[in-house]
Amino acid sequence: MLIDTHAHLTDACYGGADDLIAAMKTDGLDKIITVGYDLASSRAGLAIAAAHRDVYCAVGVHPSNAQALEADIFDALLSLTQAEKAVAVGEIGLDYHYDDTDRDKQLRWLNRQLDVVAACGLPVCFHVRDAYEDTQRALDARGADIRGGAVMHCFSGSKETALHYADRGYYISFAGAVTFKNANKFPEIIRALPLDRILVETDAPYLSPHPFRGETNYPKRVALTAQKIAEILGKDFEEIAALTRQNAYRAFPKMRP
Repeated sequence: MLIDTHAHLTDACYGGADDLIAAMKTDGLDKIITVGYDLASSRAGLAIAAAHRDVYCAVGVHPSNAQALEADIFDALLSLTQAEKAVAVGEIGLDYHYDDTDRDKQLRWLNRQLDVVAACGLPVCFHVRDAYEDTQRALDARGADIRGGAVMHCFSGSKETALHYADRGYYISFAGAVTFKNANKFPEIIRALPLDRILVETDAPYLSPHPFRGETNYPKRVALTAQKIAEILGKDFEEIAALTRQNAYRAFPKMRP
């Protein structure tokens, strides 16, 4: 059984996700963490989690969505972290991929959400795209506030960056991109990481793995990512499933059975 540590079950394509969740055991899924990208999706994710035993939620504002914020979110977000099924703050971070990115605003809201992390003590799920240097500076300045640990979601950086975060005790989470035919850097990164730092996810409905690249993704396809990691490491699928499941329970203590 696998744990999909990062999916977006609130996406409209899932129609409430009831059917998807009902099929979890058949699909080989132990737990799913549905992840917020703004306050509305965080609240909706918590509602889904509250209604389903094996679904949990991360609450936060994605850096791209943070650019639209006008009012302070500290109190609202801190309140959401107190929910029984809230296991992390996320996804938060920096995304400099697009030309119209307001970097100063993203940094300001990243730091404000790290204030929430400091106040609640939950783990934090970081989204980082084309922004590893500024993320590094932010975490160097605020590292003491990340008491509950961290996950580098959908990791896309270098081996050196992965090892740096693993040395800090952070988890490195891999999604469907590791299965892509042009994903040449991932085997070296995965082989270099300590086994107890590796997580798997889908980022569903995005980043569907090969051979479904470009299609709507589903949490059950986390098995394809786990299978690829098993191949890279020369291990059995069942061993990687058990390993990443136990890593997920350590990374998100409120989710432990």
